[in-house]
Amino acid sequence: MNRHTVLLSFSVISASLLFTSCTKQDDEPATPSTNTPSNTSPTLAPSFPGSAGVLWAVNTITSQTIAGFPIEIETGVGLALFPTEGSSTTYVDAGTVSLNDAALSRQTNNTYVSTPTQTAPTGIDFSSGQTHWTVSGGNGIPSIDQDPSFLFPSVGELTSSTTVTRSNGYTLVATDISACDSIAFAVGSVLKMKPSGTTSCTFTAAELSAIAAGPSIVQVSPYKYNMVTLAGKQFYFGKQTSRSWGVTIQ
Repeated sequence: MNRHTVLLSFSVISASLLFTSCTKQDDEPATPSTNTPSNTSPTLAPSFPGSAGVLWAVNTITSQTIAGFPIEIETGVGLALFPTEGSSTTYVDAGTVSLNDAALSRQTNNTYVSTPTQTAPTGIDFSSGQTHWTVSGGNGIPSIDQDPSFLFPSVGELTSSTTVTRSNGYTLVATDISACDSIAFAVGSVLKMKPSGTTSCTFTAAELSAIAAGPSIVQVSPYKYNMVTLAGKQFYFGKQTSRSWGVTIQ
């Protein structure tokens, strides 16, 4: 277990940076933090021990049915982490950070997160598939100007039931997942990792027992990344597509 993941809940995006452990090809359930609401669906952004920074772009697709018609809402979010040497959970101030010309807000723990604005209520536009990162630098972090060449992974429709009966277990299925390194499957706050090439994930009754009854979210999130060495330090740039929809937990 030599990698860690940040579970970032969109409902508390500036407050919850919660850590569990997994590998790129791990198939073990992550343990939800007790600080995360039990029915909150996480978004995954890995960090890498020994790296000087992780810069992650997430395109979230939420499927809803309104007045009998299915609709999709896309929201783009950027996350940047610059760990101190020897720690994957303590971060440094790296100056200003922007993604596709949108400034990320530095939080009190020195993590950087983009937030929707009145002029961009759905966040950062990733429709081109491209990401352009700039960092002014500081505290040992060099200035960064990078355009990762790979595209966002794709994930098709979720075809599972919108009712999750905990005592029966639940299989979360998506169509057409491609161009990724790993995939996160989540039911509420329960997260499991699967390798590339997987399109379904089964959650046992025991794994779902901690989730409270009521409205929740299921989510399938393939991601891809690469490493770039800048000023002798390793920086990881990732792109993640996260498709989610609302379910009822019983």
